[in-house]
Amino acid sequence: MDRINQLLKQKESINLEFKEAKRDIPKDLYETVCAFLNREGGIILLGVENSGHVVGVEEGCIQQILVDIASTLNNNEKLDPTYLLIPQILDIKQKKVLFIQVPESSRVHRLNGIIYDRSADGDFKVKSPEQIAELSNRKEIKWTCS
Repeated sequence: MDRINQLLKQKESINLEFKEAKRDIPKDLYETVCAFLNREGGIILLGVENSGHVVGVEEGCIQQILVDIASTLNNNEKLDPTYLLIPQILDIKQKKVLFIQVPESSRVHRLNGIIYDRSADGDFKVKSPEQIAELSNRKEIKWTCS
């Protein structure tokens, strides 16, 4: 729990994202997952405002959110290639927060046919052939040299 408290004191960054999710999944959650997979990985805390203030996820909504995350990330028409993540349910300040650890992937992922990458400012679409080649080359070099 100390680690989570430390994360909550930080600002969002290239590998940390807070998302408010009281009743359902934020529409940009999957863009962040895709961007983290394509960059260095990271942590997403659902139920936390951008400021780091814990608002929680309503208990009655958690199971459906977990099902939706699993089904979306396992659907290659949404995320290609698919990547299954298992969020953890945490109790923080008497509220439920979903902790999602996203590793860096060795592959380039697309969400609804769009490649996303991550910067300190957030997620962005990778559109140009040069940017796509750079992302692919970065992954190939990293994963073949490991």
